[in-house]
Amino acid sequence: MESVRREPVPVLRGLVHHYHGFRFPDVVERSRLELPCGAVTVLIAFAEPIRIGLASDGGTRTFQRASFLSAGRAVAAIGRHRGHIHGLELTLSHPGAHHVLGLRMAELAAGFPTLGEVLGREGELLVEQLAGLPGWEARFARLDAYLTRRAADSRVLPAWQVTRAAHLVAAGWPLRDIQRDVGWGERHLRSRFLEQVGMSPKAMARVLRLQAALRAYLAGCGWSQAAVLARYHDQAHLGHDVKAITGLTPGRLAELRRGAPPGSALDRLPGRVTSVLLG
Repeated sequence: MESVRREPVPVLRGLVHHYHGFRFPDVVERSRLELPCGAVTVLIAFAEPIRIGLASDGGTRTFQRASFLSAGRAVAAIGRHRGHIHGLELTLSHPGAHHVLGLRMAELAAGFPTLGEVLGREGELLVEQLAGLPGWEARFARLDAYLTRRAADSRVLPAWQVTRAAHLVAAGWPLRDIQRDVGWGERHLRSRFLEQVGMSPKAMARVLRLQAALRAYLAGCGWSQAAVLARYHDQAHLGHDVKAITGLTPGRLAELRRGAPPGSALDRLPGRVTSVLLG
């Protein structure tokens, strides 16, 4: 098994979190629950395609993709592969994806669009070029060059109000206080969030609150204490959100996670719980 992670060149910091190259040997079919985590994921498979669907319907309606984006999603997804998997994963910030792709992010949240669907022939060529390069460093360098060019050429700049509001959502501020701070009304703030983040401020708050609760639980707190620390009304409220977002009960989620801390080898972001092996 190969697993190689690298941060992008400095000019892309804040836009791109990191790159991850991987190659898994042939094994029995495996499934992963991919939790929403406040970031945008681009996956490019060079061998077997990935089957991806939403956890809310048990992954029964699946899309088979050699490359796809997962953006603006407030519910978990289920990815399945047969073990012979070789490819790259890019993790971008929401403002970074909006700036680099130049698209209204809510348009990407309805499904799992391919790079060809998002970027046209340019996206298809990028996948072909990455697959044809001889190793990870060459592929990472190609991504650095491609994303740096797109960022430099982009005419799309995130509004400072959205960036500021996103930081305040992550800090747990009430939405009314956030609106007052940035000087926007509820409807306008929601519209600009859908444009630049892909989800509403309320949905983002829900995702980040669940992440805070999972961090607390995996740090040794009980579910009741984790609910308090993450600003849930009570443990029942936390349990409802875990089920609604992941399709699992808190107990089953913890069992499958097997005590792995946030930011472990399973996860794509430091301090976040982004993946759970289902089997």
